[in-house]
Amino acid sequence: ANLRFELHLLVHAYRIDLNDEERPSFGEAHLQHYYQKYFRKTFTSKNFGVASNLELIGLIKDTLEALPKNNILEAQLAEDTPMDNFIRLAEDHRRERQQAYDAGDEMAKLNLQREAHPQAGGG
Repeated sequence: ANLRFELHLLVHAYRIDLNDEERPSFGEAHLQHYYQKYFRKTFTSKNFGVASNLELIGLIKDTLEALPKNNILEAQLAEDTPMDNFIRLAEDHRRERQQAYDAGDEMAKLNLQREAHPQAGGG
């Protein structure tokens, strides 16, 4: 739910901040840059078990889409969508993946990676 919510906020915030009808969003290739700029943290698709931003966006197509013509990101939900909608979408998708995995589809399993945090040194 957090990924969906953050990317939803990012695309809408960019549109509001830029306030340019000719550039309502940015391309998926710039996702890391704007994520870092808005959230002050690193974004890596590989942490979600996929090789590219487009693969990741494909997992959350109910929230975000990369337009086929130019890979410009487009929010699929209204700007004021409540947080509980994102939780519901994430849970529905988790349930669908679990059913597919239980039916023998090994590709349905997400391979999430935890971010490495530096260990606090004693002494």
